[in-house]
Amino acid sequence: MARMKKFLIDMKKFIFLFLGFSSLFFSCSSDSDSQPFDSTISIDGVVFVPKQITAYPSNSSVEKSTIFVLQKNVNTPTNLDEMVFRINYPLSQSNASGTYLMTGLQGTGNYSKAENSYGFFNGSVTVEDLGNNKFNITFNNVKGTQGNGSSTVITISGNINGKFLTSN
Repeated sequence: MARMKKFLIDMKKFIFLFLGFSSLFFSCSSDSDSQPFDSTISIDGVVFVPKQITAYPSNSSVEKSTIFVLQKNVNTPTNLDEMVFRINYPLSQSNASGTYLMTGLQGTGNYSKAENSYGFFNGSVTVEDLGNNKFNITFNNVKGTQGNGSSTVITISGNINGKFLTSN
């Protein structure tokens, strides 16, 4: 009888310990659902909050560059909102921090939404490289056009700040 009582007490301790660790585990799981970045980007006054952001650093024998990919509606390819832009900087520069004109030499990019695509042709992007794939990026009235004689021009402004995914 004493053995059974001790067994029941030990079992209760085990159950409470298990429940304590379980609640700790499940209460922390919501943290992974939050976005690791803040965005105030707007495209022609419409808020653009990406769901996934990635930075792809690249080096050549002539220069360093980083390609940034900001994606919204990732799970619905027919309605994918995506901004891709590249900045180029000298090999002597220690990181990607700087202001880059979006005219082709220092930076280039495009914004695509469904079947529409707009190539960047004016404005600048200011990048603050915070290390560990964290960036603070400001779009300074970046202009994009569909090209081919189209008079439609979009304006991108605002900021995105946080930890970007890394390329494989």
